[in-house]
Amino acid sequence: MSGNEPRRTKKTKASRARSDERPGARSAAGSDRKLHAGLAILVTGLAALVWWSLPGDRPPAAGDAGAVEGPAAPVATRAATGQHAGRAVAGLERPPNASAELAVLTDKPADVVRAVATVSEIGKRLDVRHCGGACEAVKKFMADENAFEIDILKTEDLLLPPRDTLDTVAPGLTPRERDGVEARRAAVMIRTQGAITPEQLPARAVFAAAAVLAEALDGFVYDEVSRRIETAHEVVDHTVVAKLGEPAFARKHIVIQLYRQEDGTARLLTLGMARFGSPDLSIRGANMSSGPLLAEVINAAASQLAHGKNEATITVTLDDVARVVGKKPSELNANPTSARSVVLDIATPERIEGDPVNTMAELIPKDGATREAWDAVIVSLLGVAPSVSASVDDEELAEIAKKAQRDLPAAIKRFEAGEGELFIKGPFPIPPDARVDGGAASEMLWLAAASCDAQRCTGVLSNEPTYATNIALGKTTSVTRAEAVDWMIQKHDGGIAGGESIKVLRARLSLSPSSAR
Repeated sequence: MSGNEPRRTKKTKASRARSDERPGARSAAGSDRKLHAGLAILVTGLAALVWWSLPGDRPPAAGDAGAVEGPAAPVATRAATGQHAGRAVAGLERPPNASAELAVLTDKPADVVRAVATVSEIGKRLDVRHCGGACEAVKKFMADENAFEIDILKTEDLLLPPRDTLDTVAPGLTPRERDGVEARRAAVMIRTQGAITPEQLPARAVFAAAAVLAEALDGFVYDEVSRRIETAHEVVDHTVVAKLGEPAFARKHIVIQLYRQEDGTARLLTLGMARFGSPDLSIRGANMSSGPLLAEVINAAASQLAHGKNEATITVTLDDVARVVGKKPSELNANPTSARSVVLDIATPERIEGDPVNTMAELIPKDGATREAWDAVIVSLLGVAPSVSASVDDEELAEIAKKAQRDLPAAIKRFEAGEGELFIKGPFPIPPDARVDGGAASEMLWLAAASCDAQRCTGVLSNEPTYATNIALGKTTSVTRAEAVDWMIQKHDGGIAGGESIKVLRARLSLSPSSAR
């Protein structure tokens, strides 16, 4: 089964105004047991790869995060050619400084907000949870008014995600808390900027200050880069507690877009590297199924850039990937001694419509941006090639499918009684010419049901397929009840019933700090 998720039939317009966009995409996991066993640990750890797991239109793109499922992806101006597309390898271009911005939303009285939202008060409240052993350096940085700025604004002055997207962009909040987001009238804006150094004080300070204020003001933190709204507990999990001089970057500090290009290949793009004075990184031309693994290659490269790497090429090793994932090399490669490092050129990216205006760089294998070259990168590091088939031989998900079969009749009755919108997940055939590796014959997608009879449920497709190219998002189709592998009811009050496969996949992918608690 794939990690695809349904979309609500109600549409919201996605703007692409600022530096962060979330075009839709999806991942197709392989059916090979050996692959699944060898790579499950790595795929499980993809915290930086945003893989939204509930139905609904993805949030508008002003400051939006990436999603593995969502609205139609932007189309590249030309398909990947497998070469450097005539672009000289330009080396690394960095932004002029490191800069970051977070907003703390609160409903505390104005006098309380003013009393707490000061450099001196934040400094008093800092402890090791917020800044590790570097708190004195963070306090000194915050004392520089050219480096650290606090503004108190009205929440209505911010471009918050629409209310009907909060179950997606604020999964750590309770339904009641989501209902109260707009009632939090004050927004404390924290902005940092400073020199690009391995100490990464701008990033340390913005996360530390946001965590302190969120705790003190019972606030939620809005990160426009990742398009997330998080609790104080979640933001504390983002703080940088590494010693000064040690790598400050963690993959939870950024997000990675993964989406399908016009030619069927994947494009990945980071959002948030400006916090570390680094360009956002992109990859193109890979198999869609390689995307989740290549996200960790990007993270390994991003960690080096954040720690001061400046050469025109970057070398990534298995140890680098293991470090950023937080696993042992032997957990990622059955024979770690056989792993080979990969050298990637840093090139000026070929921008496409809707790309952020951020400083950007593209990572390109020595043999060019092709499916084969990117798969070779994965083989070199992990020892096995990814599969592009759209189903996975997965006992846990198979058990969920059996349970879904038993519970589906009752779910249909609830839907027919008006409890909410019903989604059914089932197989859709992949044309033979789209089976790049001769893999699975079907792709698991969600259907927004309109009606059900004794044999099948009919409605409109709620995912844009990756490989099942004989069907399209929004088209009328049906799923045979006997083939359904999951169901979900989106209740009128915003609650969710069912969707067990989504919960499992979300937990495996560690999508947010809240899912890891």
